[in-house]
Amino acid sequence: MKENYIFSGSGKKIVVEKKRAQTRSRVILKLLAHEMFSGKLSFSNKQGFTFKPDLYGPASGGEKALWVECGEPSEKKIMFFRSRRDIFSVFVFLQGKDSAEAMKKLFKKHSVDAVIYAFDSGFIQKLAGALYRKNSFKCVFSRGRVKVSLNGSEYDSPVYSNILGVL
Repeated sequence: MKENYIFSGSGKKIVVEKKRAQTRSRVILKLLAHEMFSGKLSFSNKQGFTFKPDLYGPASGGEKALWVECGEPSEKKIMFFRSRRDIFSVFVFLQGKDSAEAMKKLFKKHSVDAVIYAFDSGFIQKLAGALYRKNSFKCVFSRGRVKVSLNGSEYDSPVYSNILGVL
């Protein structure tokens, strides 16, 4: 069964779908990924590939398509990325720095380039715990940090990334 979570604020409305097997933490990761890319990515359909990205941005102007995973991709999916590296730029959003370190090693083992983002331990879980089906929301990424206002409460975390050299 699907559940939709609605986020309103700053004159916009974002709807994030949660499927039965997904967690509320994954909903938050999808939302943060959407906001980090300034809403330029869409919550995706299968796009005709073996796997379905969480968010997708089609190729334009000679650039690769953007594929965003929220949560740890399987080794099988990483092998898929390797076979399609000429088509996709891969971005992965994870809950904590420890899982990001392990994921970085796995991508390197398979010679796949991916940009990995992670947050302070417990940050995503706190946001997930404050989640309702309808939410007031504002998110600002600035100077290596994310600040989130969710339903009247404020949260913030550093943003860790392998491209910033902090993973």
